[in-house]
Amino acid sequence: MSNANRNDAAFLADSAAARWSEVLGRCFCPSPINIDAVLASLNPLCFGIPGAVVFACNDHQQAIPPLPPIARPAIGVLLADHDGPIAGDKAKNLAARYAALAIEKECEVIILSHQHNAGFERFGFRVERVAGADADARAACIAQLKQFWDLEIII
Repeated sequence: MSNANRNDAAFLADSAAARWSEVLGRCFCPSPINIDAVLASLNPLCFGIPGAVVFACNDHQQAIPPLPPIARPAIGVLLADHDGPIAGDKAKNLAARYAALAIEKECEVIILSHQHNAGFERFGFRVERVAGADADARAACIAQLKQFWDLEIII
């Protein structure tokens, strides 16, 4: 993934490295306060029940047709947030590390989360929700996400 011969000019010319540098910069900005719960009490139409999880394919079918190859390999990061979201300061530190990983290894980082809002969206990460009522359904969901994003590795 990483090119040992990468010089400063190549780094500055890389648009993906520039995007990840912006993500890294967002990790050190003050974060806004979530006021959704306050607004929901004023407008009952703004909050709904989360939709049902439906897997469109069986194990023997492909979830999607194969995507054309992307220029950069993708790494999935499966968050340990099944029981609850990751705290704000910890999420900020992890986001900085994942952005630095993307810059250093010249890859894309896709966050896999069990939460509706993982907290990494505000930094600019691609976040996918791992859904399913039991471990088998969640494993099937992860398999589909791995295929969809062509994830070479999930950490």
